Amino acid sequence: MRVSAEAVEFIKRWEGFSSTSFWDHKQWSIGYGSKASHKGEEITEEVAHKRFQAELAGFASGLSNRLTFTPTTSEATALLSAAYNLGVSGISPIIDLCNNGDFRGAAKLLLQYDHASGKRHPGLTRRRQAESELLGSGAARGLMGLPRIQYERTYWLMPPDATDKEFANVAEAAFIHRSTIGFSADDAGIGALDARNVVLVYPKRQPAGIKEWFATHYPGVQVSEFPNLVPVAPRPPVSQTKALVGLHGSADGSWGNPVLPETVQLIKQAKIKAYKGLSNESADTVRVLRAIDPDIFVMVRLFAKVNRENPSASAFVEAVGNAVEWYNAGVRHFEVHNEPNLKLADETGEGMWHVWNDGAEFATWFRQVVDALKPLMPDALFGYPGLSPGWSIDSVRYDPIRFLEESWPALDQADFICAHCYWTTRAEMYSEDWGQWYRRVPHAGKQLMITEFSNPSHSVDKHEKGKQYVDYYASLENVHSAYSFLSTSSSGFEAETWHGSDIAHTVGQRDGSTA
Repeated sequence: MRVSAEAVEFIKRWEGFSSTSFWDHKQWSIGYGSKASHKGEEITEEVAHKRFQAELAGFASGLSNRLTFTPTTSEATALLSAAYNLGVSGISPIIDLCNNGDFRGAAKLLLQYDHASGKRHPGLTRRRQAESELLGSGAARGLMGLPRIQYERTYWLMPPDATDKEFANVAEAAFIHRSTIGFSADDAGIGALDARNVVLVYPKRQPAGIKEWFATHYPGVQVSEFPNLVPVAPRPPVSQTKALVGLHGSADGSWGNPVLPETVQLIKQAKIKAYKGLSNESADTVRVLRAIDPDIFVMVRLFAKVNRENPSASAFVEAVGNAVEWYNAGVRHFEVHNEPNLKLADETGEGMWHVWNDGAEFATWFRQVVDALKPLMPDALFGYPGLSPGWSIDSVRYDPIRFLEESWPALDQADFICAHCYWTTRAEMYSEDWGQWYRRVPHAGKQLMITEFSNPSHSVDKHEKGKQYVDYYASLENVHSAYSFLSTSSSGFEAETWHGSDIAHTVGQRDGSTA
């Protein structure tokens, strides 16, 4: 396989250039995504380009040995980009589909390879979409009415009696979420797409039997309901709350290293009073943090995949063994896992569908984990994890309210309760369906922590997000601490990271209404 100039520029655009080594999920990388020899290595752009071309040639050779057809320039670029990012063996299923002539199926499968460190990364999602477009560009050429490529469509269906003001309110939210909005049920259901989602806005005002209508006329459409979208009046700040102003550590957990230096600066600048780390981060973080503030509150999320390969509670306990080091360093609060109601791919490791099928089964797993950890950390407190908030989506999210109801034994056993809250507008920030979701989480007088919150919208600048966070901290009632997601990340979460923005400065200028 020849490495074309188009492939070189395409891959360079996604990799970006770094003159110094950086941690990239599983290794130290440098230049255009090359493996660095050590931490702190430096490189010129000229040397990086030569190394990059040599590595591309190796991947091209590996692909040539596997392919049974001659790819077009577009197909070769897509496969080479994916192989450079994931390895030739890592895309074996995609190569097999291409060898069988199923480029459409290969392009669709490629879209699933957008996770790193157990989380979907927007940057990887965009890269996979670009590669998939190149790989499937000729799959349906000349076929009138068929989609250019397969994509997942979400259509927000308005009720027939919606007013112009209601439409305007919903349109604002639809713009943030980049969703299609309209009144036609046929437009919502039609199309040769494998993934068609219809969200019923103001579901109680939709025509009777609308879900059955879709099942009859447009089978395969996934129908869900959207909660209240009408903007609500902002709650006045509750100055007496004094929720601890918290910050979530690196999304990567630093992989055995203590808290990152850039995060230390954010903590100082924002006057952070609480920190949430991941258990794979070095427990030496506690020493670093308490050198900044001896009274800073530290909690840890037990971070490990839960999937078909590691389904048992004992495997999870073994994987989070570093938690004992945090315990010995003085940490007592541990959040057990993360968003267990997410129905994502098995490799993401959230557990839903692969280890448990409902909240009741999760409660059993939670009890087994806590019972196994208690002898190792007798004074530790274990928290019920924050759920993925929002409405039920068949292929993505199990309804959080139902999950809470089913998992009540875990809520009862937990020493404290965690919640995740997200919003994209100020109105949503004060809605119990979004930013105030924690108010709907039963905690029976137990300590409540918001272990993740943010405005993840790419269309809201970070200066405005900082001002929203100040108001959000102040609005909290009966909350021990709230942790903004997030300080830093090696990739992805660009719209949420504090590093490189003035969020910390803005939060640090808050008045005395929050601790």
